[in-house]
Amino acid sequence: MLAAIVVSMRPRQWVKNLFVFAGLVFAQRLFTESAWRALAGFAIFCALSGAIYLINDVADRERDRLDPRKRARPIAAGRLPAGVAVAAAIVLVVVGLVFAAILSRLFLVTALAYVVLLIAYSAWLKHIVIVDVIVVAGGFVLRAVAGAVVIDVEMSGWLLICTILLALFLALGKRRYEYVALEQDAVRHRPMRSMFDAARPTRRASHRRPPAPCP
Repeated sequence: MLAAIVVSMRPRQWVKNLFVFAGLVFAQRLFTESAWRALAGFAIFCALSGAIYLINDVADRERDRLDPRKRARPIAAGRLPAGVAVAAAIVLVVVGLVFAAILSRLFLVTALAYVVLLIAYSAWLKHIVIVDVIVVAGGFVLRAVAGAVVIDVEMSGWLLICTILLALFLALGKRRYEYVALEQDAVRHRPMRSMFDAARPTRRASHRRPPAPCP
């Protein structure tokens, strides 16, 4: 059961939380005491994002069974009960927010905003075209903002713009990949992917006259 919880938290996806270190790098505090605070913030966001993945898998367990890759996930495959997954997610969120409050009040507010936004995403925002991608990108931006506030530095405008653009690129690329992988079940699995149908070039009917028959 514990192994199934850890797998559902998707540790390989925690690399996304490296955005927390963006403020540390741009503020040139990489080899100072601020690095420890940034590392603590990274660990907290790993716990919070793991909780969000658990909640998302519970909400999507029926749709995930349509996906040739996601059907093997513990919750979709039935190896991890939904109730246990939700309880584990609640524990992770509570513990993460408690430690966030210890670091700083602004960091707590940013972490709480991340949790609320991503839970709303798992519940219904991911079914709204375009909003889906914007919310995913917003999650990356909140990571970067949290990394700045936890070490008490001002968020650079350039850093914010670059984070938004990179996050949108990653979110759209992921949706495009899922659309290609699911083929005809893509829109049924998630309505957001219908936007890629509209982007497909259509073959225009030919209006040229047929060649005249040979005499």
